[in-house]
Amino acid sequence: AGLAQEVPPPALMPPSRVLVVGAGATGACTCLRLRRALGRDVRIEVWEKARGPGGRMSTNRTEVDGASIRADMGAQYLSLDGSEPDCAEVADLLVREGACADLPEAALARTPERPCGEAWRHLAGAGGGVNDALKTLLEQASVEPHYEKRISSLDQQNGCWRARPFNGAPGIFDAVVLAVPGCGVGGDNLLKIHGGWEGLISAEQNKQLMDAGHDHRWSFALYLPLEFAPACDAFFGPTAVEKVVDDGTLHLLCYQSRKTSQAAGSAPEGGLAIVAHTTLAWAKRNMRASGRDERLLREITEHVIATLGLGSRASRALLGTKVITWKQSQVTHPVPFNPREGPCMVLSANPPLLLAGDYFTESNFGGCLKSGFAAADVLAGILKGDRPAAVAEAANADSKGQSSKGKQRDGGKGKGRESKGWNNSDKEWQHSDYGSDWHASSWGKAESKGGSKGGKGGKGGKKGYAWKPHVGA
Repeated sequence: AGLAQEVPPPALMPPSRVLVVGAGATGACTCLRLRRALGRDVRIEVWEKARGPGGRMSTNRTEVDGASIRADMGAQYLSLDGSEPDCAEVADLLVREGACADLPEAALARTPERPCGEAWRHLAGAGGGVNDALKTLLEQASVEPHYEKRISSLDQQNGCWRARPFNGAPGIFDAVVLAVPGCGVGGDNLLKIHGGWEGLISAEQNKQLMDAGHDHRWSFALYLPLEFAPACDAFFGPTAVEKVVDDGTLHLLCYQSRKTSQAAGSAPEGGLAIVAHTTLAWAKRNMRASGRDERLLREITEHVIATLGLGSRASRALLGTKVITWKQSQVTHPVPFNPREGPCMVLSANPPLLLAGDYFTESNFGGCLKSGFAAADVLAGILKGDRPAAVAEAANADSKGQSSKGKQRDGGKGKGRESKGWNNSDKEWQHSDYGSDWHASSWGKAESKGGSKGGKGGKGGKKGYAWKPHVGA
């Protein structure tokens, strides 16, 4: 039985239309868990601004003589703790479906960002890209994906959510999960979504979201002819797929072509792909620069070629390049969460609206999975009429019309409804068919005094959006 298996329909059918915003790792995991909990009779739509799933698991490609060469521009692997049942089940699913393959930890470089240990599994895309894993999860969840559809605003309308994209007609949904990057300086995150939903954020939640920290990194992909394979093999050694450099400019060099060959069991065709990740210091020096800056592209290209020992001819022989500036990369300061909900945030129970992302956990696939699963578990409980105490409290706070971010909001509709099947407010959310006891796990240590309960809110201010851009940790 898979994570997206059929389940008997509940006695009372849940709302028929759920929107998940974002087709990155968190969004894909949210959809998978929702399908398992809500069955096949619920429509799950996904809106994603890019041309396909990925987020920070983005994969670039270039065509050479009929062959497609791919390069992972963000996360190089799906790193999961295999000792945790949910992580192990998703990893097994991806391997079974042929989307990924396990790579031995010995072939990977030891970096501060990547967890390691006997139980940890690191999956590479069997077809050359880690975003294939997200495609598989979305297919397993039987979602309706809408790519190149970026959300502009979100407002309540007649007990539902009205989501408006930048282009196209708006949609009406019974529940929404925002699985986009948290607050920060990135080009697409929570700060870019406007509308009435902003008024649901308490003063305490607002502070927690704004205090989240991320570092800033650049990644460069260089596509080379196959004739440079011997020099690359000599630099990386007989089996390694990565090498830490840390010379002030380059942090990590990734031998994408060898990684793909090991995962797929076939030799590279058409050309080679090398991915370079810069140091934090280099990224900070160039914080205000654009990824279109040809000067920086030449600087990194020449530096990579010299480091690999490819010779001056390699610059003229390049088949292509790709640059991505990750303004919000690794999470350095996660958002505290309430253990009754798990690593997510409930902004409204009626109609349901939740936030999920690695900014509640840590920047690896396992962290995204845990946040996505937590949001899906809470949402499933709300839609089935089984609301945990923390959600009930948030709904009651909503109905009192608390103010935050300079906006006074109207009373909600959730007041007075009884919780069905959940423990009292002094207990934690216990294990169910679609939930788990977050307090008992290692994630419980992230509890804050306020959690994500509705607070008193800030003082009502002038009209407009009061969120201030986050400028780094």
